[in-house]
Amino acid sequence: MASQLTQRQARLVISIAGEPGDERVGRAVAEFGAIEAVQIWQRGIGAKAMINSITQVLESRAIEQAVKSLNSVQGRFITPQDAEWPVALDDLDLATPVGLWCVGSGDLGELANRSLAIVGARAATAYGERVATDIAAQAAQESVTVVSGAAYGIDAAAHRGVLLAAGKTIAVLACGVDVAYPVSHRGLLTRISEGGVVVSEAPPGAKPHKHRFLIRNRLIAALAQGTLVVEAALRSGSLSTSNWAHTLGREVWGIPGPITSASSAGVHTAIRNNVMTLAASSQDIFSGYKIQEQAAQLGLIDGAIIGELELGPNDTHGIFQALIQLLGTNLDFYELQAALALLEVRQVISLTTNGWQLR
Repeated sequence: MASQLTQRQARLVISIAGEPGDERVGRAVAEFGAIEAVQIWQRGIGAKAMINSITQVLESRAIEQAVKSLNSVQGRFITPQDAEWPVALDDLDLATPVGLWCVGSGDLGELANRSLAIVGARAATAYGERVATDIAAQAAQESVTVVSGAAYGIDAAAHRGVLLAAGKTIAVLACGVDVAYPVSHRGLLTRISEGGVVVSEAPPGAKPHKHRFLIRNRLIAALAQGTLVVEAALRSGSLSTSNWAHTLGREVWGIPGPITSASSAGVHTAIRNNVMTLAASSQDIFSGYKIQEQAAQLGLIDGAIIGELELGPNDTHGIFQALIQLLGTNLDFYELQAALALLEVRQVISLTTNGWQLR
């Protein structure tokens, strides 16, 4: 059966059979491609658990049931080949999901292009929930998407804050997108999907096992340009999100609380250890997004660079010579370097061994 699968179908099979975040699965897909990886596991080569799981999925009604459940919530399965796929997820390397199950009217890629993750304690204080709500509402005013995990406490406050301000939000679940968890958030998840996206790498019907919450945190960190931790105890799962964001080179902010508050102890420690930057005001958090917006409005040089790279990869000096002919001799070389750096930060272009090229 694997030889008859398309790339999308093969990724769907792997998503159902594999465990989210398994880098052994990611390595096999990266090295062989999804179709051949399925064929290799079918031949009994690789991890025994994956061999057994692939066989079980292909010989059962698991695929049919997953698709039926997805259709029941008007969902979709997207892969890196789709325009909706957020390119920022590629930063996860072998931990990049093989596919994502999505519900909602929003475009995941577009929403993630300008986004802030807001996470924190489930057992949040009234202070923490108010801060999360207020900053999420300001995110809506700044046209910044809020990414969170739809859990109790800070997550829910962040989602509700951005929705109250008519903004867009992404909820990343540790269970299937057809599973409301917690059950009391069913209405919240519905509201999120009306303009945003509810997303999971676990297939429909998947239950929220404890380890999946930590695994999904890497997606929250990767989807957003920055992460804000409002409250987190010393052993809070939210710290795993901030650690992922720090590892991925994203901005990480922490909201300080009373020094006697156990709910803020993890944030204070991370700020002391330079893993987080202290957010003294919301202006600290959103200033970077305003710079990004200004860069997007530059227009002329950016458009010329993109137009040149559409012809193929080129190095900085080659691009400079091409733009001199196009724009005239007023172009400054350092101005070009700055424009290239901004386009790289915005993940429009990347520097490879062949020179600059479009992502």
